[in-house]
Amino acid sequence: MIMNRSWWRRSLTALGAALVGLAGALILVCPARADPADISVNHEASCTADGTYQVRWTVLVGSAPTGVERFRFVSVELEPADSTLDGIAASPEGDFPHAVGETLTGTQTVPGTATGAQLIVWLQWDNGYTDPSGYSGYQYLDGRCGQEPTEPTAAFESRCDGSMLVDLANPPGGRTVDMAISSIPAGFSRTVTLRPGRTVADILVPAGYYGLIVAPVGTPEPQTSYAWARPGRCGTADIRSRSTCDELVIVVANPADGPTLVVTFDPNHGREQQRTVEPETKVEVSFRAVAGLAVVLRSDQFDPPGTQKGPYAWKQPADCDSGVGEGGGLPVTGTPTGGLLAGAGLLLTVGATLVVLARRRRVRFTG
Repeated sequence: MIMNRSWWRRSLTALGAALVGLAGALILVCPARADPADISVNHEASCTADGTYQVRWTVLVGSAPTGVERFRFVSVELEPADSTLDGIAASPEGDFPHAVGETLTGTQTVPGTATGAQLIVWLQWDNGYTDPSGYSGYQYLDGRCGQEPTEPTAAFESRCDGSMLVDLANPPGGRTVDMAISSIPAGFSRTVTLRPGRTVADILVPAGYYGLIVAPVGTPEPQTSYAWARPGRCGTADIRSRSTCDELVIVVANPADGPTLVVTFDPNHGREQQRTVEPETKVEVSFRAVAGLAVVLRSDQFDPPGTQKGPYAWKQPADCDSGVGEGGGLPVTGTPTGGLLAGAGLLLTVGATLVVLARRRRVRFTG
């Protein structure tokens, strides 16, 4: 049997070319590969006086695929369907308004009878790649906003250092109940007994936990849950002091992302002073130099609230007069009358003595 080798080689060559072409086509039509991204969706809820829940969402895109600098929301979905959202929305195709690393916040208004709220966002990077994964968060609600409470309620606050504060309240018409606070992940727990009409505020949950569950003891389902969300203004004020020969000057510089501070300057000599320091501003407060002078600063906006800063002490510079800052008596004024009188008396005595001696030497004796 005679085999036509030329035909066989031509067939293999054609098949190989087809496979190479198909691979190239797949490469061209496939979207750019996406490296892993760091995206978080946090939330906190409150019941308002108008009987609706306000759910505050925080979306942070901490990292993105290599080479990506901006992104847009392709789609934003809400639950329940009759809720509304301000601050977070989808953008038109080709428009990438958000920068990687930017923290985006939005407020969802939810009916007071809802038992939960959800936000789902889909992203597209500025390299054209659309992330197929939706990123979501879910907030449990008790469905009793706007109704006269008969069960204990819990309110939460996230703090810049990662800790959380919990306030528990039992309405006057309620019953005595033991409320259990548990952390997520496990590690912190506390049980508080609430009699009717009792409120327990500022229960501190230390940093290291990303969520909480609060429920009456023995209840299988949580009454409410909470996830830590970074507050909007966590900048820390820079506080410094300088001493001159005459003054102690305290300087408070508040960064752009710092909260508005109401600061009390409390010296151990003299009157205390109070100043309001807005974000991205600096305030200087001076005190008259006195030996031993020290000033402490207090503010409810310090973290933790009420923290005392200082003391900042006055230190006399080396080139000052020795009497400066001693806080001594009154300055010496007028003529030193006592010294002058004493000197005049001494001169008068000496003069009289000389006159007497001179008169005695003139006396002559004759025989």
